[in-house]
Amino acid sequence: MPAAAEAQALVERLTDAWNRHDAEGVAACYAADAVSAEVALTEPLRGRPAIRNSARLYMDALPDIRLETRRVIAAGDCVCQEWAVSGTHRGDLLGLAPTGRTFEVPLCRVMTLDADGLIRSDTTYWDALGLYRQLGALPALGPAGGLSEGELNPEWG
Repeated sequence: MPAAAEAQALVERLTDAWNRHDAEGVAACYAADAVSAEVALTEPLRGRPAIRNSARLYMDALPDIRLETRRVIAAGDCVCQEWAVSGTHRGDLLGLAPTGRTFEVPLCRVMTLDADGLIRSDTTYWDALGLYRQLGALPALGPAGGLSEGELNPEWG
């Protein structure tokens, strides 16, 4: 089981690789046979080459992608990292043609580390709808799904 300091070092390397737009560096944070699931993908990525290729896809579509760590929580072999992700849409993004628009969305990655301190598996949760709205691919929603504050039931909190 990796120590908290090793887990912190790993997430710093991962974040740094993303911010340097280094897909190989991102993949190097994963075990060779790692499995990576993401809410926007129908199938998990399996192995470093698939993880590298996915990172490259995002880096090509969002060439100024920037990740800012908001918090890291580690317990045993599990690490949770929350990021704010921002950038400009300049290339094909999972079938969406470039819009030139900027975005910022939250992202959370829950990782299980192996004995070597590499990511054995992870699941990434991110605001895909918010991203596609900011890129103009989906309509914006009004506050509270179109309800004004006066229309909200006080019992809802």
